[in-house]
Amino acid sequence: MNDQASHTLEFDQLRALVRRGAQTSMGCARVDALVPLDALEELQKALAASAECVQLRKRGATWSFSELREPAEAIARLRVEGASLEPLTILELAQLCEQAMSARAAIMAEREESPVLAEIVASLPRELNSITARVANKILPGGDLDDRASPELARIRHEIARLRSSITRSLENLMRRSEEAVQDDLVTIRNDRFVIPVKADHRGHIKGVAHGFSSSGATAFVEPLETIDANNELQSLRETEEREIYRILFALTEELRLQLAGIEKAADAIAKLDFINSKAVFHQNFNCVIPEVSMAGQSFVRDSSVSSNPFKRTTSQTEVSSTRVLEFLEARHPLLEENLRASGGAVV
Repeated sequence: MNDQASHTLEFDQLRALVRRGAQTSMGCARVDALVPLDALEELQKALAASAECVQLRKRGATWSFSELREPAEAIARLRVEGASLEPLTILELAQLCEQAMSARAAIMAEREESPVLAEIVASLPRELNSITARVANKILPGGDLDDRASPELARIRHEIARLRSSITRSLENLMRRSEEAVQDDLVTIRNDRFVIPVKADHRGHIKGVAHGFSSSGATAFVEPLETIDANNELQSLRETEEREIYRILFALTEELRLQLAGIEKAADAIAKLDFINSKAVFHQNFNCVIPEVSMAGQSFVRDSSVSSNPFKRTTSQTEVSSTRVLEFLEARHPLLEENLRASGGAVV
């Protein structure tokens, strides 16, 4: 279709109507790339997919692709050997796999009535379910690692909690013994180390390392000598924790990397299904009819048709001659219907 025809038909605005039904950026991209089809087999397959999706929606067999980010960047990084993914990126890929496999389950349960849709998801590997479960057991929704992500991480965090409590108790006891020198009865943290607020003119009363002053200069934040060794140990434990977190994330990344081909299939399946579903939503919103297209001699014949995408609608038979000229009978432009709805006019 040339630019003049596209402008005359207001095709961009038509695509915008269909885009409303897309749930992902991948689906939106496919809608934006939508053009009329002129290959019979491709057209029949696209219409069959739309028809199957419409029927599945009527039977309540739907799928949802909620809060999915564009996976291209994460997949590209996954292709880099030795690269480790951040926890939120791992969660995003796991969510992609989970929603793709959920759609697969819904469609395969109806595969006899939905062969075209089944073809899209049939090759998704079941291993995606396993990796999704492993990620969910190790990474919390906010991106932090669960204490049970590994026995070593659980041990390290237990030690950190024990040591933090011990340091806090020691500092609280010290503040009670040195009330006249303490500005506030509050243990705080400076430079990742536990300190107490000491009056600047009483610094000599508490031996230790100063980690800065308040904005007024009236308070010095002092790490007492008696907790320096414990603070050093705490710092060492935190570094050990970071190394263990990196090890776990790298291992999960490697598991995802082993399933790279399946993840790419999952992303492609979601893009296709979201695109098809957006057309089914359009079908529902505008009470469309899925056309049946077949070869009759050198002609295409459409019964009860809309256009291939489907943007046009008619209740009468339309024929396409060997010169492929379309004639739509009793058709209505969806944009006109949309404008009528917006203005409160009657759609007849």
